[in-house]
Amino acid sequence: MDPVSALGFAASIISVVDLCYKIVKGSYEIYRSESGAPQEHAHIGDVLDDLQGVAKSLVSVSAVEGDSPHRESLQKLAGDCVAASNELIRILRDVKRKEGNKIWRSLEAKWNCLRNEGALAALEQRLNFLRLELLLRLNLVIQWVMFLSLIIFMTGTNLGGQ
Repeated sequence: MDPVSALGFAASIISVVDLCYKIVKGSYEIYRSESGAPQEHAHIGDVLDDLQGVAKSLVSVSAVEGDSPHRESLQKLAGDCVAASNELIRILRDVKRKEGNKIWRSLEAKWNCLRNEGALAALEQRLNFLRLELLLRLNLVIQWVMFLSLIIFMTGTNLGGQ
């Protein structure tokens, strides 16, 4: 075997050993967890519930407020947040350990985690972008309300002084 082929063969063996190590280590973590999910996913459910609650309240509040120029954008952002969080919840449910033989189900859950790693990273990036956009839009809404309050105050003062 020539040296380049031997090096390629050794690299592929190292890759397989690394993958097996990740699966076994992750499976053991899932096996030991009470929730049946990897530790990095444990806190995400609470955060997602909070995000969905905030987004749904923004949809209902912005539907009541009629005159803000940012109302439609805020509604769309809130709807996007709800959709992204629903998708993330679905993926996290899929990678959670199922009922049955705990060892095999832990291996299956870790394998599903590895398969969905890219989708989880993409959703995390998307939710970060939506979070920043929501913060910007909410800042603009606050500025709009402050501007309207100032106009009402100024016109009220002028009318009262005459």
